[in-house]
Amino acid sequence: MSHLHWMKLYIGDELAMASHMTNAEFGSYMFLKMHYWQFGRLPSDDQRLARIARVSLEEWENIRPTIEVLFDDEWGSARMDELRSEAEDAHKRRVEAGRKGGRPRKDEKQSYKHSFPNEKAMPKQPEPEPEPEPYSDSASAPKPAPVDLALEERGNMEGESGSIRRFSVPRNVADGRSFLIGHKVPSIEIDRCLRMLMAGELTPYDIEEWSTVKGAA
Repeated sequence: MSHLHWMKLYIGDELAMASHMTNAEFGSYMFLKMHYWQFGRLPSDDQRLARIARVSLEEWENIRPTIEVLFDDEWGSARMDELRSEAEDAHKRRVEAGRKGGRPRKDEKQSYKHSFPNEKAMPKQPEPEPEPEPYSDSASAPKPAPVDLALEERGNMEGESGSIRRFSVPRNVADGRSFLIGHKVPSIEIDRCLRMLMAGELTPYDIEEWSTVKGAA
């Protein structure tokens, strides 16, 4: 069986040729025509022609003269041969295109290249990236080296002018608490002294009695 699964049907031509036919004659004619399209020929044996036309041999003998004039000699058809040839060529082109994966033909590629004879693709310029904004997260900023608050006494409890020296304010409450514990400040006094220390009001005199005990120990 042929791979030509469809055929052109010119409605005007078919109606013009079939205007003198009965329903049975036209049906048999179309069966014969479709067989010719698939196989490219019709048999010359009347029994086989009758089977293809879907009629009995007796019916075929009656309708044969009407149908036979629509074909060439020996049941050929130059018009059908021409249409089948066109369909064969179209089928081959589709098969070839499928093997190439739908790629354009060589001549099509050349014509595409010639449309840009002297132009070259310019390298794509990278877009400038935005300047990073300064990051001000205090968590990532370098922390100052811990300061021994005891050294901030600067050697004397009193300055050259006679004023009482005050301890420097620690970086945080935890450092302040560690400083007071290191000077043996009692736990019941730590909160009071811590408030003074964080306010910059704590002096060596305020913790002298406990620091003295520490030195004596």
